[in-house]
Amino acid sequence: MEAVRRVLLLGEGNFSFAASLCGAAGTHVVATCYESEEEVSGRGRAAESIRRLRERGAEVVFSVDCTKLKDYFLPEKREFDCIYFNFPHCGRKAGVVKNRELLAHFFHRSQDKPFCVEGALNHIFTRSMPLPYFKPMICKIELESQKVSFQVPQVLVDKIDRDFLELNSNHPVRTVKEKLTAELSQAFPLQNIDYCLSLLHQGHLNGVCHSNIFWIILNPEETPSTEEMSNGLANAVLFSHVDFCRDTDKNGWVNVQEGCHISKQYYLRPSLLPYAQAIIQRGAFLPGTLHVLSGPVFRKCLITPYSMPVFHEMLFVCAVNRGTEKSFIQMLVNNIKTSIHSLHQTVSGFKLNINLQEEASFETTELNDFAAFESQLSRIQYFICMEIDASGSCEKGSCVGIIRTAHYELVSSELVVVFASLNLDLLAMLICGIPDWRMLWTSDTRFLRQFPRGKLRLFKSFSLYPPSYVHDVSFWIPDGEQFDEVAFHTIARRVSGEMVVSIQLIDCFQQSETGRKSLCYRLTFQSCDKALSRQEVAEMQLLFRKEINRCLRVTLR
Repeated sequence: MEAVRRVLLLGEGNFSFAASLCGAAGTHVVATCYESEEEVSGRGRAAESIRRLRERGAEVVFSVDCTKLKDYFLPEKREFDCIYFNFPHCGRKAGVVKNRELLAHFFHRSQDKPFCVEGALNHIFTRSMPLPYFKPMICKIELESQKVSFQVPQVLVDKIDRDFLELNSNHPVRTVKEKLTAELSQAFPLQNIDYCLSLLHQGHLNGVCHSNIFWIILNPEETPSTEEMSNGLANAVLFSHVDFCRDTDKNGWVNVQEGCHISKQYYLRPSLLPYAQAIIQRGAFLPGTLHVLSGPVFRKCLITPYSMPVFHEMLFVCAVNRGTEKSFIQMLVNNIKTSIHSLHQTVSGFKLNINLQEEASFETTELNDFAAFESQLSRIQYFICMEIDASGSCEKGSCVGIIRTAHYELVSSELVVVFASLNLDLLAMLICGIPDWRMLWTSDTRFLRQFPRGKLRLFKSFSLYPPSYVHDVSFWIPDGEQFDEVAFHTIARRVSGEMVVSIQLIDCFQQSETGRKSLCYRLTFQSCDKALSRQEVAEMQLLFRKEINRCLRVTLR
């Protein structure tokens, strides 16, 4: 005999939803509402729905406060397979604050131990947007009079051409950039390098792990036809001209050269440092002037709330006399600190600490993904660290910038070039209290409406109770191979559309007889601005299992 599912419905209006549900086979419906039976019966068709429910054996309970459910049900009647609270609110004119308080009390109180809702809570969101489906995007460029194209990595399709730093943008990342530029222009002669910087590099970066790079294949034959483009098989982003970076010098810096021959493999720029060096070597560089470059950079990384595969870098470059670089660095950092403090004071009253730490005093284990990648590029002298003294408001001691120096004999033996790199996205997150980097890239207008042009404000979350789902995956690593954890996380980003919020290693096992190694990871799926369904997440998990088997050659358990 098939088990009967017990379904609890809360906050019913005229009981029409309950009446339509109670006819399902193997389902026992318990329908409740906040008002008395007399109040409800006067609503259109409510009396008919109540009569129908009772005739079919459903329970109908009136005057039920959803925040005190255990008061209305005996202990042996408190277990339900599903609980539905459709369109929860306190009344038409109650307002957002009271409705949020209702939800907070409901989720907190209804999960008391005496009332079992484990795995039985369905969240109904009235303003949630559907999950986006991003078509493949093709970037078309011209190189040496030859048209070539490349497909944008799937995880970057909705991010590669967002133009947060453009003049008409009111994004908080642009506001941080403009405020920093204005402040520093008061202390230094300043020149913005605003010409188009190429998206692609060619060659090899010494010391940089290949797993952290978005590799690109250029192939003219892969350019979609006019018919394919008109049928919507691919989006296209056009670039009128792109210079390519190739080769490295003895210091490990990427040289920027024009007129390179087309080869099969390139990578999306992970840093703006090569462009700064190119400016210096071309002689288009004024000693004593602070040159500023800014733009998005792309790096594969692990999944955490503060680790981002794309962010906006702001790079300051200045040549100073040998022996004065330390005093210049201190002056530069003091002005950056003043600017950030000024920005933060307009947003929050929480205490803000910014300090300069020497590379030698910084433990490798303390580096966040931004600083860890920068340390691969070339030697770092200082880390710029930022900490906000507010419980749970940000990641403690986040590295938001780095400073390095270099000598260029081609410029002058008496000059030292100072480079200071800032992560604008991380700065915006910490200043505005944005807890998840994905929120910076949301298309939800409720985010940008919080930030009028030129102003920063403390971020107010508009998705207070997003559902989350946990799935585990276990597998054997191929014999004799090193497991690529960054690639593992990148596959999770791609197949879920950035819906995986955390990945934790929960078990590591090695067979003593064969030496085979098994790993078990726990993935948590949660959107920052939408409501995920259980079915959507199950499909993502199935695809993820297939892709790690195909791409990483692991054997699923």
